[in-house]
Amino acid sequence: MREKWLALCLKSIILFVLIMGTVLLSTVPKASGTSGPAKQEKQSIITPADLLENMSPGWNLGNTLDAVPTEGSWNNPPVREHTFDDIRDAGFKSVRIPVTWDSHIGSAPGYLIDTAWMNRVEEVTDWALEREFYVVLNIHHDSWLWISRMGNSQQETLDKLGKVWKQIAERFKNKSERLLFEIVNEPTGMNAYQMNLLNREMLNIIRSTGGNNSQRLVIVGGLEDNKDELLHSFEPPDDDRIVLTYHYYSPWDYVSNWWGRTTWGSAAEISEMEEDIKPVYEKFVREGYPVIIGEYGTLGANENHSKRLYHDTFVRLAHKYQMVPMWWDNGNDQFDRTERQWRDPVVKEIVIQAGRGVPNAIIKPADLFIKKGQNLSDQTVDIQLNGNVLTGIYQKYEPLKEGSDYTVDNAGKTVSIKESCLAKLLNGSGQPGVKAQLTFTFHKGASQVMDIILYDDPKLEKSEFTVSQSAISGDLKIPASLNGTKLATVKGVVDSTGRPVLEEVWSWTPYLNYDEDFYEKDGDLYLRERVLKYLKSDSTFTFELWPKGVETVVKVKVTP
Repeated sequence: MREKWLALCLKSIILFVLIMGTVLLSTVPKASGTSGPAKQEKQSIITPADLLENMSPGWNLGNTLDAVPTEGSWNNPPVREHTFDDIRDAGFKSVRIPVTWDSHIGSAPGYLIDTAWMNRVEEVTDWALEREFYVVLNIHHDSWLWISRMGNSQQETLDKLGKVWKQIAERFKNKSERLLFEIVNEPTGMNAYQMNLLNREMLNIIRSTGGNNSQRLVIVGGLEDNKDELLHSFEPPDDDRIVLTYHYYSPWDYVSNWWGRTTWGSAAEISEMEEDIKPVYEKFVREGYPVIIGEYGTLGANENHSKRLYHDTFVRLAHKYQMVPMWWDNGNDQFDRTERQWRDPVVKEIVIQAGRGVPNAIIKPADLFIKKGQNLSDQTVDIQLNGNVLTGIYQKYEPLKEGSDYTVDNAGKTVSIKESCLAKLLNGSGQPGVKAQLTFTFHKGASQVMDIILYDDPKLEKSEFTVSQSAISGDLKIPASLNGTKLATVKGVVDSTGRPVLEEVWSWTPYLNYDEDFYEKDGDLYLRERVLKYLKSDSTFTFELWPKGVETVVKVKVTP
């Protein structure tokens, strides 16, 4: 009945245009679950530069609506409306809302989406749209939960995915053009032909629903959202309203703090990053395709200077090559949504400024470690200016005095903090920890904060433990006093041979993986249960800390 009504309306409009010589925009009833009429907005062509201006910088609402099996199942509470106020106030222009639909999809043949879930997704999406964000709505962890079966059951998977997308598209078809659909996140379990087929068929289904979906920007990518797949196996659908995407977590060992790699930022590494990004520009952006880098960022406990340099370099390169970067945030690494605070305000501001095309200065070191009991001396801070000019150094709101507290040399690229200034900042305190923060301000870009840290050798409550392989339950807690030092990485070797304790997994390195194998919590050190279960004989774990060269050793005896 509804289809017949739409057909009659269309014929009437065409007739009226022929008679009057004018173009009328039709009014389409809003989809089920919404209220009131929605006017279909005419949309215009958006170039890569337009999209960059409108959407950069972007942010991900990760580990929330995409949590498995449902919102709130992972490390974040259900999203609240004020989160979008916080993200807008921080300076972001776009929000990616990952959604996992799996546990809310009914059985075949209809694959009906639960009404309450559809309403919730729409509510959250509307909160973002009402704040003038550009919004990316997608199908997220369904990629590995069931879409990955496409390699073995192509038609069944396409049928299910098509029916799911048809329902989503129908519900959202009259939303603003600021809403973008992303067909699938990090697709896997299929070949390149099937991936390209999936993109084309889902795009056709979205377009067929009408409303603003006939011209809505739809995001498509290659296998696993991998840059190389995008370059070499992806075939753009024949559609002039598509946006391409890929994700960037490279080099993975640094980004994740795996295998002992704790720093980044050499000239070769920066050049390698540009060599990764530039080919996408040359093949697609230069030819008119907008590109969104849907996820990027560091995931581990990275050293502060290299973390700042990494984010600044990547976002500036994305901007240089007219791609929209969207920062991945799982709620643990970036923004604390409960406390409504940024865990690293400096990196956040670097992302904001670089995402607007504003270069940031970067200081080194970001953490100035001073050993307890050592004689104080002047300390050198190197500044990568990137076209900036240092305008001052502050301790809280008090400016340091150039000449007596610090001097500037090398065309503003080197600052020397005077011994007398450091003595005042340390204030004779013998307790290790952060004793002061110095804020370096510049005429543009993000300010840089340097922690002045008094440290001493770390102490362990005990350094030898016994683990029974038949009774392992939970992670091993190693009570510690880190005394101002910071955990960097851990290596583990089998005592009798020196082989890596995880040689069955990573045979080439003794280093473990941050979070997956080890972590620090409330000043204590931990080895994960999975590491303990790998141990076949007595092992030694070396916890390497910042400042570089400081370490502490734990021996684990293994019994049956």
